[in-house]
Amino acid sequence: MRAAIAVVGFLALTACQPPPLKAPGNPGVCWRLAEAQNGKADFKPFAYNLENLEACAVQLEGAHLANRTPMVGAFQGRIIYVDDQEISAAADGRSQRYRVFSPAQRAKIDEGFKTLQERRRTGG
Repeated sequence: MRAAIAVVGFLALTACQPPPLKAPGNPGVCWRLAEAQNGKADFKPFAYNLENLEACAVQLEGAHLANRTPMVGAFQGRIIYVDDQEISAAADGRSQRYRVFSPAQRAKIDEGFKTLQERRRTGG
């Protein structure tokens, strides 16, 4: 009897949880998670004709540096997370994340973005 009650309770809890976040799978499209008009989160196209997840992650890192806010994006069925601590990716919103770039690689990416910003600012 106790086991049956525990199972029913578990099923009730899992039924209330929203489905895991799923990434769009369109080839070559980098997506950014944004709030839709209905208040729910939705992926919007962010960049096109990219070759791989790493290229999308770099684009999202540029937006993170410009806005100083965490970013969630997607590339070909994988979700990409960008925050102050790391750039990581996962199969869906509940899966384990893996690091996309090492701290040293990320530092070089950030240095490149800062150089580009400086050139734009100075017209050089």
